[in-house]
Parts: sequence; C-alpha cells; structure tokens
Amino acid sequence: MAWRYRAVVLLVLLLMMVLISACGDPRPIRRLPAPTPIAREVGPTPTLVPELAAAAGEEQVATAPGGGEQATLPVPPARPVAAEGQQIFAQNCAACHGADGKGVVQGTPNFADPAFWRERTPAESFQVITDGRGAMPAWKGTLDEQQRWNVLFYAFDFAVDEETLATGQQIFAQSCAACHGADGKGVVQGTPDFTDPAYLATTTMAQQFEVVTNGRGAMPAWGNQLSEDERWAVIMYIRTLGYDSTRQP
Repeated sequence: MAWRYRAVVLLVLLLMMVLISACGDPRPIRRLPAPTPIAREVGPTPTLVPELAAAAGEEQVATAPGGGEQATLPVPPARPVAAEGQQIFAQNCAACHGADGKGVVQGTPNFADPAFWRERTPAESFQVITDGRGAMPAWKGTLDEQQRWNVLFYAFDFAVDEETLATGQQIFAQSCAACHGADGKGVVQGTPDFTDPAYLATTTMAQQFEVVTNGRGAMPAWGNQLSEDERWAVIMYIRTLGYDSTRQP
C-alpha cells in the first residue's frame, strides 16, 4: 500500500506544476528596440608626427608654383664701375674667357660681340656669375655683390667700340637729349632714367631698339630716320650712361 501512496503524491505534485506554469502572463514578450548607433564626427586621419605634417604643408604652399609672387631681379647696390672689375676678370675669368673676352674654352661666349648682350638683361648675366652655369663655378661666396656687378660691366665693355660710342653720343645729343636730358636722367615727364640701376639691370638692348625703331607714346619712331647701325649705336651709348665705362666716345 505504501507504494501506491507515493505514486499518488507524485502525481499530485506533477499536476500542481502544470497548473502553475499555465497561470503565467499570457501576453507576448515585449522586445526592446535595437539601440540607435551614435554618429561619430569623421576627422582627418591622425599622423604619427602632426608637427612634421604641418611643416610639410607649409613647405608645399611656399614652394608651389603659380603663387602670384613675381620674381625679383637683382639690382646693383651702387653704380657699377667697370675699371674695378678689370683685376677681378684678369684673376678669375680670363683663363676661360680670354684676356680679350672672346673666349678660350669651348662653349664660352664672345663678350666682344654686341649681339651676345642684346637679348639678355644684365640681371640675367649677373645671376650666371652669382650661381654659376655648367662648368663655370658660382662666385657668390668669393666676390661680393658689387664686385660681381663691376666685373659684369667690365666684360660688357669688350663689346663697346669707341667709334660706335661716339656715333651714338652725337645722335643722342641731337635727337634724344631734349626729352631724355643730356645726362639721360629724363626731362619730359614719363621718360625713363637711363642712369637708374633698376632700369639698367632689367632692360634689354633689344627692348630699347624696338622702342627707338617704332616709337612709344609721345616718342616718335626713328626707324625711317636712323639706319639700323645708328639705332644700335645710340642704344649702346644709352647703356653706358648707367655705369662707369672704361670706353670713352
């Protein structure tokens, strides 16, 4: 009989468990919404050394072409004196360029040829002396700025023929001095100062030839009144007004 009693008790317990589970909340389980992701502000990718990155950016801006800055051409600090460049030329230049400036080493220019100087500004030639070119060394560390200008115009004097200079002086006195002044400093407003170091350094003889030939503004054209040689002669004379030449008309 005892075993029957245990079986009845076990059955009663099972029925109670079933009834308890059936009495739970019949409503469906409410699911929580998925969390909204937090937006992150995307910034530049960090660099290992931000200071170096900033410095590199500044360098690119400083060295980027087309920055709107105009190149500055060098200008003599004082009026060039060709005679003071004579010894410098003899000691440092004549071995390659020749004592007469006509060139010894292959590839060196002929300074005695006026055509060599016509298409280039003195500032361009000064930069070659300063920084060197090809086999020619830079003289910036050996000669000071004024010495480089002096030797440049001593080299230019090789192209100055005294007879041509005299012809140019005569034409200038007769046809140019009334507006430009006997000393080339200008009388009429707007005329350039031929003695100004900046004008001397940055103007080519070819540019001057074009103005003399075709005129400009109030200045008449002289192409029909002066021969080509006469126009080059007066331009050569004008060039010598900007420095102390070793040549005399």
